[in-house]
Amino acid sequence: MANALEDEGYELLFAGNGQEGLEKALLTPPDLIFLDVHMPVLDGIGFLKALNQREPGACPVLVISGHEEELLLNECFGQGIFSFIHKPFNVKEIIAVSRRFTRAAEIRNRLSCNLEAATSVTQQASLLGLGSQDGQRLIEALPFPVFVKNREGKVMQVNKALEDFTGFGRDVMLGKTGEEVSRDKQFITNNHAVELTLLENGSSVCHEQMVTDSQGKQQEVVVCRSAVSTDDGPTAAILGIMIDLSEFGFSSFKRMLATRYPDLSTRECEVANLVRLGMSNKEMARQLNIALCTVEYHRANVREKLGLKKGDCANLSTVLLSLK
Repeated sequence: MANALEDEGYELLFAGNGQEGLEKALLTPPDLIFLDVHMPVLDGIGFLKALNQREPGACPVLVISGHEEELLLNECFGQGIFSFIHKPFNVKEIIAVSRRFTRAAEIRNRLSCNLEAATSVTQQASLLGLGSQDGQRLIEALPFPVFVKNREGKVMQVNKALEDFTGFGRDVMLGKTGEEVSRDKQFITNNHAVELTLLENGSSVCHEQMVTDSQGKQQEVVVCRSAVSTDDGPTAAILGIMIDLSEFGFSSFKRMLATRYPDLSTRECEVANLVRLGMSNKEMARQLNIALCTVEYHRANVREKLGLKKGDCANLSTVLLSLK
């Protein structure tokens, strides 16, 4: 198993017992943990409990054991493991699972970094003031698409990254609403009522949407809208930042889910996609801009519609990752 993983390019770290493994995991959090239930000093269940107390949800854990008792499985999944592999196992199965989880972790981390970058840019732009030369230079230099809209919902500033992403020149966009720019009414969707609320509260919101470029091609993005200051006042404009989701395969996964499980709502497909990436309920609530209890409600619905009963030990993330 170790040789096969190293051949795949994984760097491995070994521990002789559960306590040593816990200390190493806390010191240098790995991308993936393979855990045996029966270990000296600290067993697998004790390891999971201690890890969750110190660093809940820090990294995916795959439990490997020859024991198949239902209570043991339920206890492991109750501690948030991502998968359970029975001994004897096939090395190809280990490799396949490792690839799925590391890919999901990579996507989740990159998306998280993009969202953090969007938050940082919003804070900087608000401090500089969008009307200032420094604020305008900041927006123009950003590598991801950005737009600024006034209280009337009209586009007042865009950067080159947005021009490249959509294929629309800034001369086509400036001074117009999103609907006026695109006949399909998909580009920089106005959501004017939402934006006015943001301006009143000085708040932010992120949500997924489809945008249509100048060639009619639809692309999925996360749009982060924030009320920011300009020379006209403290919250006189909306700063919008687009995060391209096309490389993450979100659309194809959600289309597959909707086809295979037609009872799933659009929101439930969105939640299922984020569960697949290993996001916590709090992270999903933030990204989808919904209450934590609403995430929990949708997550329970997804489990039920995928045929996972309340007493099942199967982990939802594992099931979603296995879908093709």
